Amino acid sequence: MFNDFKVQLTTFDWNGVSGLTNILMVFLTAFLLYSLRQGSKNIKESALSRDADILRWAMAEMDILKPAIRVLTDAHKRIAYCQCTDNHIKEFECNWTPEELLAAQEVSVKLQRVGYMALHNLISRNHFMNIWGPMYLSTWYSLEPWVKHKRLEMDEPLTIEEGAYSRMYLEQFAQYCEVNMPDVLVNNERRRFNLPEIIIKKPLISRHIKKNFRRSTEKLDI
Repeated sequence: MFNDFKVQLTTFDWNGVSGLTNILMVFLTAFLLYSLRQGSKNIKESALSRDADILRWAMAEMDILKPAIRVLTDAHKRIAYCQCTDNHIKEFECNWTPEELLAAQEVSVKLQRVGYMALHNLISRNHFMNIWGPMYLSTWYSLEPWVKHKRLEMDEPLTIEEGAYSRMYLEQFAQYCEVNMPDVLVNNERRRFNLPEIIIKKPLISRHIKKNFRRSTEKLDI
């Protein structure tokens, strides 16, 4: 009976090794997929946390600016920065007080920075627009004559389409809000400042704003 039992030490069964390797590869692949899924989840959660922190920072900045913005918008409702309409020249009569001019400087600098971050999605531009879009627009409508004269003082063109730098991102994000906010909200703000109503139905941001997105190497005017 025991004569039929033989141990062959010189023979190696590669089929068994291949089967064991296949099993190990299945477990290893499953482990790698699980690790990748967890890593992707952690990255997404980290990005959401970062975005929330930056948005909270922007909201805090806007809260701090509220008194200066109120000074600015009240000044514009009382009387415009200048009686220039569309004809801005270097020699003009300024209608604002020193306090109102100081508010214009402070607000324009900070909203320039916030506008840059929002346009480049360092802050979620849509979340920021949904919360602060109307106030941002009202601030721009009040500041526009002041910005145009600032550009004249610096020998720049009056419009960003022609190459103006001063407060460029402030104006661009205001344009983004006009294009992407509901028309009723935009026109509510325009009526408050005696501006003609507009109808903008565009699914995407306007062409000249897209062009300026690509000008990432241009200096930020602060």
